[in-house]
Amino acid sequence: MNLSRIACSLVLAGACAAFLPACLLIRATEHRIKLNDKGGGEALLRLIDLRSDAVNDSILARDYAIMMASVRKEGVERFELGGRKVTSKRFYVSGDTLTAELAYTFPNLDQIEGLKASQTELYFVIPGTREIVKTNGKIESWAHDEHRIVWPRDAKRLMYQVREKLLPKTVSLAPLYLKYGYAIPEGAQ
Repeated sequence: MNLSRIACSLVLAGACAAFLPACLLIRATEHRIKLNDKGGGEALLRLIDLRSDAVNDSILARDYAIMMASVRKEGVERFELGGRKVTSKRFYVSGDTLTAELAYTFPNLDQIEGLKASQTELYFVIPGTREIVKTNGKIESWAHDEHRIVWPRDAKRLMYQVREKLLPKTVSLAPLYLKYGYAIPEGAQ
């Protein structure tokens, strides 16, 4: 799965998971996960530097409208189908970078998109198109040019940030967020 191109709905891309439509791209993703003794827990997902590959203003406005629609009720309901529960969501701009944050709880490890578990370890596989920026896990080489981020099975906190090695020509969505906030631009639907 190409982690920077996400289908048109609210889904987690864990190493990612993300909640963005097909023509939007995410430069970096950070996931902070706290596990409890019952096998569930809570997580914070940051989608850092939301961008569009739009070639004109009307397509850019449409991409922005699709993104904003995906974080409304229907997108959240799709995200929560497997038992996850969104506890907060927000966007913010730092410089020219738009970031989305999604906090959620989950009843079991199966609800963390991309997380694999064995009897001795927890891990995410990171494709070769991405690079690991930071983690509190151990980085291991994996098949082809992939890597794994690995934690002991009894770890209580998992954290990693990965980013795309290369992005095509894209446009930041930060100016549109500063202009419209959560509103959908007129005529963009």
